[in-house]
Amino acid sequence: MIYQNGNNMKSVGYFKINTILDIMLCISIAAMMLTSGFIWIVTERIISLHEAKLFLSNAVNVPGNTLHIFIFTLISSVCFILTFCLRNSDIAGYTKVVFITFVIEFVLGLICIVLLNFNYNGILLWTFANALMYLKRNKYMPIVVVIAMISYLLTTHELVKLFINIFDISSYIKTCSQNLQTFIYFIYNVLNLMTVVCFILCCIIIIVSKEEIIEKNLELNKRLEIANTDLQRTNEELEKSLKDNARLAEIKERNRIAREIHDTLGHTLTGLAAGIDACIALAGDEKTPLRNQLDLLSKVSRNGIKDIRMSVSSLRPDATERLNLKKAIEELVENTKKISGVNIKFDCDADILKFDEDEETAIYRIVQESLTNAIRHGNAKNIDVLIKKSYGSIGLLICDDGIGCEKLEAGFGLRHIRERVNMLKGQVSFSSDKGFKVEAMIPIRWGEEYD
Repeated sequence: MIYQNGNNMKSVGYFKINTILDIMLCISIAAMMLTSGFIWIVTERIISLHEAKLFLSNAVNVPGNTLHIFIFTLISSVCFILTFCLRNSDIAGYTKVVFITFVIEFVLGLICIVLLNFNYNGILLWTFANALMYLKRNKYMPIVVVIAMISYLLTTHELVKLFINIFDISSYIKTCSQNLQTFIYFIYNVLNLMTVVCFILCCIIIIVSKEEIIEKNLELNKRLEIANTDLQRTNEELEKSLKDNARLAEIKERNRIAREIHDTLGHTLTGLAAGIDACIALAGDEKTPLRNQLDLLSKVSRNGIKDIRMSVSSLRPDATERLNLKKAIEELVENTKKISGVNIKFDCDADILKFDEDEETAIYRIVQESLTNAIRHGNAKNIDVLIKKSYGSIGLLICDDGIGCEKLEAGFGLRHIRERVNMLKGQVSFSSDKGFKVEAMIPIRWGEEYD
């Protein structure tokens, strides 16, 4: 009588418990049928032998219609088998159906126990064993356990007969011969004992199965944790790869734009400057309006060439890709001095500056943009760049002796500087007093960042 639920995969522990429940049901049905049948047969025998008066003088109480009790016990046994089969079928996935089968078995079991005058209550143990198996994860399980304990104790024959008069099966057994009495007592006690043993085995297997489930869950959680760690590592590597690819794409695009500017505008302005110089040579040394205009055009074209060279230099791959931040800024200063001819002084109070990549890029670009603005718009001849590190922050000061401006209006360059500082949750200020000054204070994300 092993039935498999088609909706769920059954474990080895399930089949062990189900096998014991099969045996336990057979024992319980056999005990109830033998008890009710034995009482019915003995009662009929007493009536036929006209020994009722003698029997009643020794019996404390007698049951009702013993035939009806036997028939009801038989019908109840069939119901127990049907509900057990129903629980083990595909419909067992419905919690309400399972609960209803337990209620039916519990009620029928109590009625049978009462009709048998509490001479056998092992059917309750079978019902409770089923409940332990099917409702072990239900929130009402503690209530079921309490009801089971109380019901089993209150239906114990020795306890009940202290309060009410009930018949004892021993009164019926004593009507038999001595040898038959011994045999019947043996069968009766063995059935009771086997019911208890099967119930204990069910409880043990359920506990062991639960421990196995816990161990499997722990193992699965460990595997899941390892998988999550591997997935996180893979995601980090993927993110790094995406960032590297994006940075490479940005560098390639900057290189392409730099080449385009150099090969088109650069060559065009260089050719234009050469043509103007040729025209100046043809015009002679006499200061005429034409010569003055040609000199002006030559100056403008050469300034344009200088601006293009600085723009191309800005578009080249960041020096921070190759060098640490301090050396990258030193290289930027030297290259700008060579291109522009402006005197630039760089002072840093730390030998090595080390920050996160976005911080290094932002600081480098702020210095680069400030130098470009000072030369291109301020016509500065001298520029001072100072980087000073205090606890938890880095300070930038770029000042020049350019023309400055009476009314400060933030163009693309200044907005670009402010955006970079804001992204790092820093502060920046601009002032124009005897030149132009850029002051920025950027918090260092991880405190001390010196190598």
